[in-house]
Order: sequence, then C-alpha cells, then structure tokens
Amino acid sequence: MPRARASGDGGETLLRVRWNPPDFVLKAPAEVVLRDAVRELGLADVIRELHVSIDAHNRDDHAYIEWNTHDHRAARLWFALGNFVTPARRRTWSRTWARRSGTPPLEIRQFSTRSFAEACLHELCHLKDDHESGVDLSGHPESDREALNELWNVWIDGRLNRRGLPAMSRSERRRVFARTLAGAPRYAAVGERVFRALWRADHLGPRELRAYLEELKESRGTAPARSRRRR
Repeated sequence: MPRARASGDGGETLLRVRWNPPDFVLKAPAEVVLRDAVRELGLADVIRELHVSIDAHNRDDHAYIEWNTHDHRAARLWFALGNFVTPARRRTWSRTWARRSGTPPLEIRQFSTRSFAEACLHELCHLKDDHESGVDLSGHPESDREALNELWNVWIDGRLNRRGLPAMSRSERRRVFARTLAGAPRYAAVGERVFRALWRADHLGPRELRAYLEELKESRGTAPARSRRRR
C-alpha cells in the first residue's frame, strides 16, 4: 500500500489516532499501517479521529469497528493482539501459551505489516460502505446481524483480493462463511451461489445484502428472493 502522509498536506486533513494503551510496544509501525489503510480506501478526507484499543489478553485475530452512522468523522477500533503478528506466530502462541496466564512478550521485530494491514483494511471497509452506500447493521433484527455481517465480510474480502490488497483468502473466507451460515434453511441449495455472487460483486447496497440473507433463510418450496439490482 502507498505510504500515507501523517499530517494534512496536498489537501488531506490531519488524522488524529489515539491508542489505548498509549505505550503499546507496536504502536509506531502499526500507526503507519493504519494511516496507509485510511488513505488506500479513500477515507483520508472522511475520518478525522480514530480511537484504537488493544485487547492484550486475546491472542487471536479478532477485530471490530464502531462508528456513528450519521457522522463518519470518528471511529473506534478494537484489535486482538494476534492481528499484529503472523498467523505462524499466532499458532505458536496457541501451543506455548494455551495454559499460561498473562500475555506473550512482544518485540518490534515480531510485527507483521501484512497481518495488521489485513485487519485495518477490512474493518475500515465497513465504515466506507456505510459512508458510500448506506450499508449498516443497526436497523436489522439482532437475530440477523451475525449472518448479515458475514455476507458483508465476503463482499469486502472479495473486493480487497481483486485489488491485490492484504485480505483473508477466498478459501479462508469460505470456511468462515460456511461455519456462520450452514444452519440457514436453504444453505445447502444456494449457499455456494450466494458466496460466489458476493465475492465477485463490486457495487451492492443494504437491500441487496438483505435479499441474499432472505434467499438463504427461505424454507424449501418457496421461490428464492431476487436481488433488486450488493468485505
């Protein structure tokens, strides 16, 4: 990814990044990657402030973003510690720290630019899609949000992969998709087609994502829902 400017020049607006904890050992290289991701996604003139929290007790690669749907100038990001290192190191941690308390020691040399870029790009794409297309989960029933979020994740990662940017691979995303949605009534019949459509899609909106979910949820014998035109 191109290197982002740390302050507003050439028409770009200064982005403030606040870290918790403020003395996180990988803060310096991680902030460079985070700023690169903001610029790569065309959000440099949208986001003004990012609050980044590190879950040092979670050695997995979970990540989460939260923003105000009516104001995209600020967002909060949560990253598990595993996002900052390679998958190989996460596997090592799962073996050597499985029965230990506390957190594994971190050094600058252990930082993985690609792993953290993958997490940043994916999470920021959620905000970008809301900003540009109004895609948001808050208006949907709580019972549907996990499934809708996974459909959205597939769409995001498909686009990032086509751009040659760090992202979860198709096979990895496919496994998560299956694990999340295999219980849907029509998953066996239409799951693979829905996955392929989302992975290849460029432009979708909230109605299209909802239509894909309804297609997966419909009981057998009911005609599948049609998309009106969607990570």
